[in-house]
Amino acid sequence: MKIIGIGRELPGQVYLMADSAIVKTGKPFFVPHFAHNFTGTPALVMHIDRLGKHIAPRFAHRYCLAVAPAIKVTARGIDAEQHHQATSALAHSFDGALLLGDFTTSDSIAQGINGSLITVERNGQQAAQGSLDALGLDFRQLIAQLSVYFTLKMGDMIAVELAAATLELTPGDTLHAAINGDLKLTTRVK
Repeated sequence: MKIIGIGRELPGQVYLMADSAIVKTGKPFFVPHFAHNFTGTPALVMHIDRLGKHIAPRFAHRYCLAVAPAIKVTARGIDAEQHHQATSALAHSFDGALLLGDFTTSDSIAQGINGSLITVERNGQQAAQGSLDALGLDFRQLIAQLSVYFTLKMGDMIAVELAAATLELTPGDTLHAAINGDLKLTTRVK
């Protein structure tokens, strides 16, 4: 299983994450000690349900039948030697970098993936939101483009950062993420 991350900080930024990057709903996010601060961004995670390579956009909807809300965590200030901190895979791919909610599965979800609204609350206050439509992205095109470079396998995930605004994560925060108003992720920052 691989997790393909799509970033917002640089156009076309793609990075890979290990399965140890996932923190499932109900589990706490422990703030690592290797950076000064950590920020979270709402994300949509698509679960790949079939094997495919060089997928045509018109068939891409067959490859994703489940989505989940997530919070993509980014470490800030760990790569001063890099030109831009978004270029560092370490800033995006460390253990615990993807706070993942429960997946929503439906036969008709493919029709609404682009418009699925991910909202994030911090300590009971709405902190950020986003959707693929707001970014001008189509999930079918995204799957088709990624399948040129990667063989997509059953169980793989594509995590797309959805908002330019980020929220700073501090110990004691309680985070909730929902997809179209349906709460799917709850975690505490410790």
